[in-house]
Amino acid sequence: MVLTTEQASESLGEVAAAQRKARKMQGYSNAAPHFFLWGMVWIAGYALMELLPGKGGLVWLVLDVIGITGSFLLGRRQEKTEGGPRRIAAFFIIVAALAAFILATLVVMQPQDGVQVAAFFPLLAALVYTAVGAFAGVRWMVIGIALAALTMVGFLLLREHFMLWMALVGGSALILTGVWMRRV
Repeated sequence: MVLTTEQASESLGEVAAAQRKARKMQGYSNAAPHFFLWGMVWIAGYALMELLPGKGGLVWLVLDVIGITGSFLLGRRQEKTEGGPRRIAAFFIIVAALAAFILATLVVMQPQDGVQVAAFFPLLAALVYTAVGAFAGVRWMVIGIALAALTMVGFLLLREHFMLWMALVGGSALILTGVWMRRV
């Protein structure tokens, strides 16, 4: 059987589409453990902020170190197939850039209470997830939009119990996203 140029071109297009879909699904699968980890970090962090008012800085310092270390270790398991040392360097550059941006934003904006600071971080995460979704797939966008909406609901309507709201709803949203990302 001889293929025409048109048939060959169509077949190559189907192969390319299948490769794009496989990369997207692999990306979702790789992201799932990070969503599980950060969902647990969020639950612990926001719950501890509710239980220990005024200790949020210390709580998040410890939990962020745990989360970043966990993300690094999870990423190392993927490095052999997806970029190796370059990927690790990119991870640290992104963490450093985010830390500098967050610090500068808090200095410039000077939030008046802990609830404002506590709402800033999930809104920043929502922005990052939505932006990543423009390149990596719609599931990232869905969690970004959902996280922003849930954060605003808690900030505007449940301000007195915002920390508990974010522990339950924000952390659970990340864990459920991990489940959804794993289902490829």
